[in-house]
Amino acid sequence: MWIKMLGIICIISGFGAWGLIGGRTLDKRVAQIKEIRMALGFLEKEISCMYIPLPRALERTARFCKKPTAILFAESSRKLQSREGATANEAWSHGLNELRRDSDLKEKDLELLAAAASQLGMSDVMQQKKIFNLLQEELAILEAKAWQDAQAGRKLWNYGGFMIGALIVILLL
Repeated sequence: MWIKMLGIICIISGFGAWGLIGGRTLDKRVAQIKEIRMALGFLEKEISCMYIPLPRALERTARFCKKPTAILFAESSRKLQSREGATANEAWSHGLNELRRDSDLKEKDLELLAAAASQLGMSDVMQQKKIFNLLQEELAILEAKAWQDAQAGRKLWNYGGFMIGALIVILLL
């Protein structure tokens, strides 16, 4: 009897933890979008106000932000400074690929960031400022939508995990 009870507790708590992790992933996505938006604001100031070259500005931005967001800027900077002849577009894309592995961002979030890659480092400071401002506005909209999705999906994940665990226990009995 004790073994059955232990099994029931393990199944319900395992699926419950799975649901809680899924709900937390939604919150992490919102935080990461906000972090990227803030980091792009910092990068824009480094380029437009301080007139720091792109590789160095990316490096300084990486130090400004937290992981996993810092990966995007650190890898982009490293790729540009490696003397492999990479363009800003290629370096940014490389940074996005590294970010893809370690973040909770969805593909549409990464596509928005990838769209800016072709414009990065290709024009004067004022044009770069406009591009960064536009990207920040789009990220703010995306962040608001992600927050709404997190509000709606969090309860589903949290309660759903425990309910699936309880359903499996009922089916096994």
